[in-house]
Order: sequence, then C-alpha cells, then structure tokens
Amino acid sequence: MSVSSTTSQETVTASANPAVRNIDMWALLGLAMLGVRLVQGWVYWGGASRRLIYSVGKLDPDSSAYMAHKMNAAIPGAIFGTGDALSALLHHPTLLYVSIILFTLVELLVGLGLIFGFMTRFFGLISVGLAVSLMLMFGWLGSTCVDEWTMASNSFAMGLGIMIAGGGSWWSLDHWVAKKYPGLARRSWFPWLFSGPLPIVSVTRFAKLFGILAIVFCVGFYGYLRGAVYSPLTARTNPKHHHVALTQPVLSASGDLTLTAYVDAGPDTQGAYVIQASVVDARGQVVETWDGKALSELAKTGFVNEYKYSVFKPTKYGFVGVVGARATISLPHQGEMKLVPGTYQAIFLGIDGKQWKTRVVVGTQ
Repeated sequence: MSVSSTTSQETVTASANPAVRNIDMWALLGLAMLGVRLVQGWVYWGGASRRLIYSVGKLDPDSSAYMAHKMNAAIPGAIFGTGDALSALLHHPTLLYVSIILFTLVELLVGLGLIFGFMTRFFGLISVGLAVSLMLMFGWLGSTCVDEWTMASNSFAMGLGIMIAGGGSWWSLDHWVAKKYPGLARRSWFPWLFSGPLPIVSVTRFAKLFGILAIVFCVGFYGYLRGAVYSPLTARTNPKHHHVALTQPVLSASGDLTLTAYVDAGPDTQGAYVIQASVVDARGQVVETWDGKALSELAKTGFVNEYKYSVFKPTKYGFVGVVGARATISLPHQGEMKLVPGTYQAIFLGIDGKQWKTRVVVGTQ
C-alpha cells in the first residue's frame, strides 16, 4: 500500500472516530483561546510581580505605596458589604497585611497557572473570583474612564472562556501531564480541573450559561455603578468630583466647632482641599471663619483620623483629605464670642469653589 493511500485511510479513520474528533476539537479550542489565556495570565502575574519584585513598597506598611492606601480609597464606593469588610481590615493591621499577602500569592499562582497552562480550568475559575472581587471593591473607581469596571468585566468574561476551552495542546503543561501520565488523565475529575475533553452536553449548557452571566455581569454592574445603560452616566459614587460629608457637628457658645468629615466621593488620584471653614447663623450672617492660614496652622491633635492610610492633614493653604479619609476635626474659636442658642450651618469651602455643609444647633446653657 502506498504512503498516500495509507495516510488517506488514517485520515478517514480518524475523522470517523468520535473520540479522535473530540480530542482534536479540544486541542483546537484551547489553541484558539491561547492569546486570551496568556494575556489573562500576564495581567495577574503583572499585578503580583509588581508587589513582590518591582515595587516592593506596595507590601511595606510604612510606605506611601502600600496597598492599604488603595483599599482605603475604595471604601466609599465598595458595594454589597465589601466597604464594611475593608474598613474592618484597615482597623486590624496584622490581618490586613496577611490578607494582602494572600491575595498577592493567589494572583501569582493564577497568573503562572494560566501562562503555562497548568490546572487551566481551575485557575480560570479562580480568575473569575478575582474579577468579582475587583468589581465589588474597586469597580466604581476611575476618574477619567471606567477602567476598573472595564478590567473586571473583561477578566470575568475571559476567565469563563478559559474554563470552557482549557489549555489546548500547545504551550500547556496540562497536555504534557496528560501524555506523561495517561492513567491520571483518564480520571473523571482531571479534565474539569486541568484540560481536555468534556461532555459536549455539559459544555453546551455551560457555554450558554457563561455567556449570559458575562453580559449580565458587565451590563448589570455598569448600570449599578454608573447609572447608565442607555442613558448618560450618573455614577452611584462620583469618581470625578470630591464630596465631603459633614456629620456629628458640635458647636459651643464660644465658637468651638467639632465635626466628622468624610471624603465619600471623588478621584483617588488627588485629595479634597478645604481652604476655608465658617459658621453661618439662621439669617445667613457669618459669625465665625477659619481662613486658609488658620486651617493650615491647626495642631495635629485637631485631626483624629479613623484610618491610618487615607487621612486629613494640614497643607500650606488649609487642609486636605483624600478619598476614603474620615476624621473628627476640631476648630477652636478665633476670638471671644457668645453665640445665642439656635440653628447654624457649618460650611467647608473647597479649593474649586464647592461648599459642603451641615446643620448644627447651639443649645441653651
């Protein structure tokens, strides 16, 4: 028999063998998703390696680059209880540090697993979990574009695709393990965690379900966080303009003002600068003012910050609080006075002209 006729016969045999066709299909599907797998792996490897190798300050609690600063900034817009969880972590430095290290190691393992195609479907699933975490904590951030939402949405969909395709037959340790240890590869759980053929019925159902989940995740969080699906952006927590919430005000008859200030919106790339504070009576008359010089000279004891990482502090022209900062601020009276009982307003003036106000009552002695 000639070589050509033998090859032709083998091709016909292979094409007629469902098992062979099934293996070839999964090899091709994994190859088609190769670029997605490598990019997804590199994204997570990049996040972990920056902290572990190239920018170690991100893991140094005494560094301004420490990851806790970004976590603190995420609190105002974090959703579904993640803000409270972040706040609790920030109050427990040791637990916070351990959590950051564990998250970094998970990113590292996911990145390497996807890059080298080892336990591909398992690490694809973990990457989906990381995407969900990213969306819940940081999805609202992005003062110039919706970058955190974009990354989380893409990572979610890419992870689901990798879970379907597996590692394929090229640049995949899963493929090497299956050839090296065929007995292991025949175990029923092996293709679900690593790579290889899965039941077509199951894959069809999962593919449809994953497609629906991906678009619901993407559009749903876009609508929830940005208030826009077919309308202009109306963000749930504004990532572009700072807002300072003033609460728990106490104003003494002598003019001492104490209140809690919380930067609960705005870009995390800069702070909310306050250049003047004042107290106004019910008729709109200013009865007390602290100008930029007076604010800049406030004692450190005048700022009792709740968090160590996002804080209020004096500046040359007043004071500033970055996103996520919450502090009790005490402003001593500027001169001798006797405020009559009644309702007043405490007003902070931002450097961009915005005002943040709260109502405060002076009672009878």
